[in-house]
Amino acid sequence: MRQIMVACIGLGLVLAVMPAQTQNVNPAHPESVDAQHVPTADEVRSRVSNMQLQKEAKELSELCNAVRADMEGLKQGLLGKDVTERLRRIEKLSRQVREQLTR
Repeated sequence: MRQIMVACIGLGLVLAVMPAQTQNVNPAHPESVDAQHVPTADEVRSRVSNMQLQKEAKELSELCNAVRADMEGLKQGLLGKDVTERLRRIEKLSRQVREQLTR
């Protein structure tokens, strides 16, 4: 009975210690584990500007499609009231996208 109790305690200790030793994902290169990487200000700025660029490019594409539809209406003698505003917005967005791409 005592041997079974000692064996159970020994097995329990082995099982308790084993996970503690295997916690490190890559013990040979602990610096490569980036589980708690805090992004730098430059990384955050880059990510935000990239998201802004994608948003502006999508808006530019949508505006171009809207102007294309307005040009079809122009063939029939109909001019939409927002066409000039859309064209101005296209100019502004294209300038911003070009500047961001050439940085």
